Amino acid sequence: MNTDEFYKHLRAGGSKALLGSDKTLWVSHERFSMLRLPACALNVPTDEEIRNVFRHCHAAMLSYAVMPSTARPANAALYLCTDPTYSLEKLGKHARYDVRRGLKEFHIKFLEQSEVLRLGKQAYSDTLARTGLSVGHREPFECAFGRPRPDKYYLGALRSERLAAFLQILEVDDWVCIGGYSADEFLPLCPNNALVFHAVHHYLVEKKLRVIDYGLSSIQAVSNAEGLHRFKIKMGFEAVPVRRAFVVNPVLRPFVNRVSSALVKGMLRFSPRHPVLKKAEGALRMALQGHTQ
Repeated sequence: MNTDEFYKHLRAGGSKALLGSDKTLWVSHERFSMLRLPACALNVPTDEEIRNVFRHCHAAMLSYAVMPSTARPANAALYLCTDPTYSLEKLGKHARYDVRRGLKEFHIKFLEQSEVLRLGKQAYSDTLARTGLSVGHREPFECAFGRPRPDKYYLGALRSERLAAFLQILEVDDWVCIGGYSADEFLPLCPNNALVFHAVHHYLVEKKLRVIDYGLSSIQAVSNAEGLHRFKIKMGFEAVPVRRAFVVNPVLRPFVNRVSSALVKGMLRFSPRHPVLKKAEGALRMALQGHTQ
């Protein structure tokens, strides 16, 4: 799938989306914001492009990553793997052991979306809980995975007809973005290690794509960021320093202040696992610290 096809799929499905410069795409994210994809496109968007996104998508905030500089120092990490010769032998001793165990314990295969919908709810719920998010405030599993998504692929780790873990994969042009879900019960058997190894080898070595993106470090004040960082590095990803930029809609800029930040923090005390509130708090905190363009 190329960028234009991805854009058409999103629009046909009712999602907000807008084509950007240099084969990038702005997509709706967490209800109130627009996120630029791919994350590894680290050029600075022009003022006109930013105005265009606000004008057409009516988002409260835009988020994207750029290369750090003296004026814009790094405030996050982007996890990328670009090794066209990625292999088990290149990983560390403990990673090799965990991958081999996962491959031995689970059957790794690409899944139909219907299989994920039938088998993946426990992995989804457990992952949200581990990352400090409330399932009750997140999009219900049946909604998240029930709508037709021809732009997504799913790679699963199966054991005795149960789905221990799965990756949700977006493949566009020469880049791939992955994100995973796994059930607590199976974690000691290393399904995530097997899945990530299989995915990276498949896309970089077999399909010869350019880069796999495993996400940005979290902006949430409370998360399992350290554990995720160690896992991604262990599996052969590089933590690339980037500048996460958060640009507030000009109409809303007067409301981005310490009072609004305190209000969101107060709401979080009553609903500490609400995903939108947690990300809004992080975005406001970084905006107040000058983490914009």
